[in-house]
Amino acid sequence: MRLFPYIIVLLALLSMSCEDPIPHVLFDEQDTVPVSSSYKIRDDYEGTIPGMDAKVIDYTLPNPYQHIPQLFRDSTIATSWDEAGFPNAKAFIIFFKSFQWDVKDRNKEKIASMIKFPLRDYPNKGSFIKNFDSIFAPDFVMEVLDQDPMEMYRDKKGAMVGEDGQIWFKIINGKYKIIEINP
Repeated sequence: MRLFPYIIVLLALLSMSCEDPIPHVLFDEQDTVPVSSSYKIRDDYEGTIPGMDAKVIDYTLPNPYQHIPQLFRDSTIATSWDEAGFPNAKAFIIFFKSFQWDVKDRNKEKIASMIKFPLRDYPNKGSFIKNFDSIFAPDFVMEVLDQDPMEMYRDKKGAMVGEDGQIWFKIINGKYKIIEINP
């Protein structure tokens, strides 16, 4: 029992020593660096943000592959947009992004209006709409939504969506049309 008062005092001392002391720093005017009035903040950073800038498409610039072939990561070569029959790649990319939204929204009528009938398995708009849900099954829809329009394969036949040519586009009478669907 005689140790009890000593333990209380020791705990009190320990608890007081654990408190962060308030620092008192004095600055001498000779140690400071004067701020120059000629120093200006520059706002001309031209760097990139990894994972962000790669997905940003500047529609004011021409497509770099408008006139030349494009080599993809899997070593396939796509013809130029010109050779595939698309005189304005940026306009098609904007159209394709809208098409992806239509697919996501399951807009049967609008997608059907983009098709050049007859197709191999669908002779008219009515048969296409009737079979829409079986054509645009979840896996097929994911192929369309995952397609990066900047990396769309193209050749003299047109522009292809998906790994295995699920959808082919071509300009017909000045409009983008679906010329083939392979679910």
